[in-house]
Amino acid sequence: MQGSDGIGDELVQLRHKIDAIDDQLHDLLMQRTELAVAVGATKAARQPLSGESPAEGAKFMRPAREAKILRRLIARHKGKLPKSVIVRMWREMISALLQVEGPFAVAVYAPQAQPGYWDLARDHYGSQVKLLTFSRVDRALSAVMDGSATVAVLPFPREDDADPWWRRLMGSAQLPHIVARLPFGDPGNQRNPDLQALVVGRSPTEPTDRDHSLIVLEAPEPVSRSSLRQALAGVGLETSFIHGGRDQLGPDLNLIEVAGFVAEADPRLTLVASGLGKAAKLHAIGSYAEPLTKAELTDEPPGH
Repeated sequence: MQGSDGIGDELVQLRHKIDAIDDQLHDLLMQRTELAVAVGATKAARQPLSGESPAEGAKFMRPAREAKILRRLIARHKGKLPKSVIVRMWREMISALLQVEGPFAVAVYAPQAQPGYWDLARDHYGSQVKLLTFSRVDRALSAVMDGSATVAVLPFPREDDADPWWRRLMGSAQLPHIVARLPFGDPGNQRNPDLQALVVGRSPTEPTDRDHSLIVLEAPEPVSRSSLRQALAGVGLETSFIHGGRDQLGPDLNLIEVAGFVAEADPRLTLVASGLGKAAKLHAIGSYAEPLTKAELTDEPPGH
């Protein structure tokens, strides 16, 4: 049997059900927005806003919680809707609600020759966020330091970087620090799907169940990488990579990534520095929740 528009009754009923579900989803989104407003008010009461500068947005950001939300949803997801789409939908919602809670802007290193960093920022922070683009890495980082941006999306460190941006993060707990790694989910149709970036901001660094931390070794004399790896392993820190070399105007500096969460005051840093001697110092410059793996994002096979 067909309806007045020539569509079968079964299809009409299915569309009515879809409309009803759309209404329910919309109602839930509006409820979630009200809760986000309440959360923002609670945070603002504890840390009052001092203006409308994007720097104030750091008081509302919780990258670790965002990562936990996405991991939990992906772990429970079933059906034919791709997991990568779930990540994209929730990232859009999370970022939109961050902007409801307080001022928010993203500085992006986005030279014409490498537009992929803009894609990473847009996909992670949403289509409506204010993106400030810079052709130089140092200027994107400076935007966070001077408060004109909440976070900065910067290239993942390389061994051959002539002027590593991470050197500007050491020396004071008041400086910005690394808070996330991008992409967190599937890169999708980004113009350079192999591109990796780190996010720098002032939001609190908090542990999840799977993290990596970035540490800088500062020493007046070079320390061998084997000695450094051994010293870190001695306190239970597994090294992912070591980048470094002598600063032209200062001490020997090495960027180290380790598995796990390491806070600025972690006593293991003091133990390692003491063991290395040579007036060595270790600076924790942030951490990030491990992005979702390909295995986690793999959809159920047909007929499963």
